[in-house]
Amino acid sequence: MTENKRLLPGSMSDEDALTCGDPITAFIARLSVSTVHEELTEFVNAEIRRPGADHNHMLIGMAAYMIQMHSSFAASFFEADMADSVVAQFQAVFDRTYREHFVDSAKELAA
Repeated sequence: MTENKRLLPGSMSDEDALTCGDPITAFIARLSVSTVHEELTEFVNAEIRRPGADHNHMLIGMAAYMIQMHSSFAASFFEADMADSVVAQFQAVFDRTYREHFVDSAKELAA
């Protein structure tokens, strides 16, 4: 994460992503060029350099943080009885996206 801050799919440019017709890709593009993303990247980089930093603890903590952020955001739109539907939607996105983005990022970093 220290050098690679991109979240966009494949080789899509920021401009292409920001202007594309897919609202999810456009949202990711807006987020990836925002100060929120920049600050999170700086925080993670500082954590990596912290003495005694454990990358496994950081990965688990970051995953928990992102899940808690997502679930808090979802709770502002849906009643509690929709929890199973929201969880299923989250799981589907995770299943479809995580491994592919991880592999793409690992290959990009190794190049």
